[in-house]
Amino acid sequence: MFLNSKIAIATLSLLAITSISGFAANAILPQKKQPVITAQASKVTKNTIIPGKQVGAITRKTKRADLVKLFGASKLKDETTRFFGGEAEFPGTVINLGKDRGLTVLWKDKTRTQVRGVMVYDSQWKTPEGIGVGTTVSQLQQKIGKFKMSGLGWDYGGIPQLQGTKIANYQAKLVLRMSVDEKLAQKYEKESLAISGDGVTLSSSNPSLNRLGVNVRQMIVFFD
Repeated sequence: MFLNSKIAIATLSLLAITSISGFAANAILPQKKQPVITAQASKVTKNTIIPGKQVGAITRKTKRADLVKLFGASKLKDETTRFFGGEAEFPGTVINLGKDRGLTVLWKDKTRTQVRGVMVYDSQWKTPEGIGVGTTVSQLQQKIGKFKMSGLGWDYGGIPQLQGTKIANYQAKLVLRMSVDEKLAQKYEKESLAISGDGVTLSSSNPSLNRLGVNVRQMIVFFD
């Protein structure tokens, strides 16, 4: 049975904060007081992601009719959106902006009048820190500091843990999904398998992550 939206949100919050399967507590980075990062006005553009608040012009108060005005009716398709192996389920609206480009809006209910969050798989949307689809492990480490992430290649794989990083305030508001470059994974198959699977915890400084071209493939932004 699929999880309803409230349970899905709780699951994602848990992923962002603590352990799932092999994401052991002793893998959590030491707690440090981190400055609260706020978006500077000069950095907020029409394609800015502010976790908890907005993805471009899309906010918690956006309705489906607003999406028509923003993107055009022909680019929208309503569907039930499932992810994490089908365990999380939301009423969704896909915004198709071309091959491998676009967003999926996740709604609170089937009336599609209040946004719960947005799935981003398009590199034109970025956080004020410059984090977006295509951001590599080394680039992410430069922006947020060293971090731990779950092993790749399974339903909850490739999720960086934000606790203890410079963007710890994004916990439960932003989930990053990272994966290997498929061509490099084939070239270095044994190395790819070594960093994959439930029960594996990876450090962002692991050289295999860069060699295998691991980067952000999807972002899930939840609103307050």
